[in-house]
Amino acid sequence: MKLGSRQRTVIAAALLACALVFIGVALSQWLFGAGLDPRDDTIRRAAGIAFTDEARSTLFSVVPVALPAMAAFLAPDTRPGRVTVRVTRLVYVCYIVIGVLLALSAARYGFDDARQLAEEGQVFIDTRAAVERLLLDAVWLTLAGIGLVFVRWNGTRERSSTPEPVKQSPPQA
Repeated sequence: MKLGSRQRTVIAAALLACALVFIGVALSQWLFGAGLDPRDDTIRRAAGIAFTDEARSTLFSVVPVALPAMAAFLAPDTRPGRVTVRVTRLVYVCYIVIGVLLALSAARYGFDDARQLAEEGQVFIDTRAAVERLLLDAVWLTLAGIGLVFVRWNGTRERSSTPEPVKQSPPQA
């Protein structure tokens, strides 16, 4: 089945909207998902130690990484398609920025054994686990970076929808 330019644009926009929902929900879970426990803060939620610790699994998943790439792939070569590609770049940048902040917050909590011991009475995430999580987060961020580079590379082929005038040499006598 061959999709027209309008249908491809609509599907690409829907894919980008879904990716933005995932990114927005992860940001909300991380920053505003405080539970009733006074120990529940953004650092603990980033590390996955809290009552509302879903931000990491929401953000570092295949959906918010793959959907923008699929949207860029589906985007037509017309003007709405070029706008879709620009929005895709913006979605990847948002993902990377939020992902880096979330990963660094989680690492900060994991590398601070003394704070965990003083506040929690035990160490929930030791240095080894913090390094492992940081490496896995780096993989997801690398995949998003590859997606961003792919979209940029794909965007270099953007052309105007109007044909270029053909230069003709003057008639020779």
